[in-house]
Amino acid sequence: MKKVITICLILFVKLIGAQDQHLCSISKLSALQRSSLTKNNLTNAQASLIEKYDVGFHHLSLSVERTSTFISGNVRTIARSRVATLDTFLFQLHTNFTVDSVHGSNQTPYSFTKIGDVTVVMLPQSIGLNQIIDLTIYYRGTPPSGASAAIGNGFSNRASPTYGNQITWSLSQPYSAYEWWPCKQSLQDKIDSIFVSVTTDTSNKVGSHGLLKQIDLKPNGKHTFHWQSFYPINYYLVMVTVGQYTEYRQYAKPKGYADSILIQNYIYSNPAAYTNNATSILATKPQLELFSDIFGLYPFHKEKYGHVMAPFSGGMEHQTMSSMGIFNFGIVAHEVAHQWFGDNVTCATWSDIWLNEGFASYSEYLARRYLLPNTALQELTDMHAASKQEVGAVYVTDTANVNRLFSSALTYNKGAAAIRVLHYLLGDSMFFEVCKTYQTRFANGNASTQDFNDLVNELSGKNYDFYFDQWIYGIGFPAYTSTWNQTNGKFYLKVKQANAHSGGLFSLPIAFNLQRAIGDTQIVLDINTSEQNIELPVGGTISNVVIDPNVWILKNSSMTKDVGLSVGAQAETASLRIYPNPGEGMVWFEPSLPNTARVEVIDLSGRTCMTLSGKDGFDLSSLQAGVYLLNVRDNAGKQQVIKYQKY
Repeated sequence: MKKVITICLILFVKLIGAQDQHLCSISKLSALQRSSLTKNNLTNAQASLIEKYDVGFHHLSLSVERTSTFISGNVRTIARSRVATLDTFLFQLHTNFTVDSVHGSNQTPYSFTKIGDVTVVMLPQSIGLNQIIDLTIYYRGTPPSGASAAIGNGFSNRASPTYGNQITWSLSQPYSAYEWWPCKQSLQDKIDSIFVSVTTDTSNKVGSHGLLKQIDLKPNGKHTFHWQSFYPINYYLVMVTVGQYTEYRQYAKPKGYADSILIQNYIYSNPAAYTNNATSILATKPQLELFSDIFGLYPFHKEKYGHVMAPFSGGMEHQTMSSMGIFNFGIVAHEVAHQWFGDNVTCATWSDIWLNEGFASYSEYLARRYLLPNTALQELTDMHAASKQEVGAVYVTDTANVNRLFSSALTYNKGAAAIRVLHYLLGDSMFFEVCKTYQTRFANGNASTQDFNDLVNELSGKNYDFYFDQWIYGIGFPAYTSTWNQTNGKFYLKVKQANAHSGGLFSLPIAFNLQRAIGDTQIVLDINTSEQNIELPVGGTISNVVIDPNVWILKNSSMTKDVGLSVGAQAETASLRIYPNPGEGMVWFEPSLPNTARVEVIDLSGRTCMTLSGKDGFDLSSLQAGVYLLNVRDNAGKQQVIKYQKY
């Protein structure tokens, strides 16, 4: 059964300034706003017709030079009928191009009609369900131009302003593949395998997918590069780049993998291009090895990974060979991670685009955490600051609004920040188990937000629907206003919660670090109402209290000392006691707890050992001997923490 993929995105680079925008997001929006054709621009009849076949194979045989965008050549397409009777074949190709002919596998010419950007081929005889269509489209022309952004056309030509190299390159995401080759622009039909053969001047090299099988010399100073890939690929990841390059090779050796993985870089022939970017280019190897360890083996390990330079601002995760206008540690990490999140497993619809961009953006932080730990905190700080630049949910409900679809703040940064919250809730082991299983279960296919939600629930054995409701579908992020005091050996804390925007409240376990000269103490409290209070016996003088010290949560927060807090806190918490204390097993509360009360048993490291509810007597005999905190909360959100010693 054919697996589907919806793939990819163009990466980001942070702007210098307060907006913290991804450059790719900005230029992508410009391109989309100019795009004259999307899937939805087809008539209902055309949209129905184009889904009547399933693409299995393309072979692009083109002539392209680095000095212009003119294209001539042909595309062979092998597809399978999805319906009982198919007598026409529709494909998309921009009106700028002339279709010279369409031939069947036996070179029989087929009649066709081209109206604007849509061509309908009349098959010589109808075919049935699962029967094969094999035809070749011969065409020529100059792709459209006019978009002022760097990522503004499906096919572009420009000289690098820094290094001088003249480059012709494609960048089809999301709706611009038809601007340079005849194709089916459907998120729900992934090409099973693809060959790309490009004839060009012998001074040029050609970058594309998979492995370079051979280079044939041709007359008149030409040669042909033959690239082949046998991994499924989405239409807008199909790529051709032509220019004067020097090839630089590396080899990655992931843990537990018997072979090496080729990293093939096409860098501008100007020697300064490599010299200036060598550090970031060489970072590819440890990043690919790291992601193979934490996400599962590089999904295209039988072929290669690599980069090819082109003069645009940002990067694009073309499968097995990312196009790069800029090199730095973050953008390389983002594009490498996209090979897993976006290329191997792709969002099922544009509404789910955070699964591609959020994970690729969060992977920038993960790369720093493991490889450049001194820079990881700043990455989180920047991510959270950028997330606050726009109000909205991570999940996209209006996919026709391209500004929202590729929002730097929401799709990229808040998507990454939301994934960090999930990482916190699941813990390292379960989080990375989810990531690896996501890659294997949906390999070479696509996944929706609901698919991911179900996977998290299944593997964790818990219901995390609340997380998706709050962080993916919900609006805003929590704002905590906290005050604390210490007197007579007790610590008092009052936490008020609001939504930084207009959404509902959040339910999260929040860590508080109590800083003391004798050693810091961390406590973890479930904050899920508009106001909560805690009273806790703590020895030693507390000098400061820090909320969420490891910066797991996207939030606004303040923490101040209030010397009068103890009276208010004591008045708002019931004067509960437990007996026997110390004890060996059963404990009872006095006065009795309401049925809606919940009791969390927390050890001194802040770990929740058990959660109890619905009765007055509790069996704590399974606890190891030691001191525990019993955090009691009623349905009004009032809390009291009681110290308990287990023999």
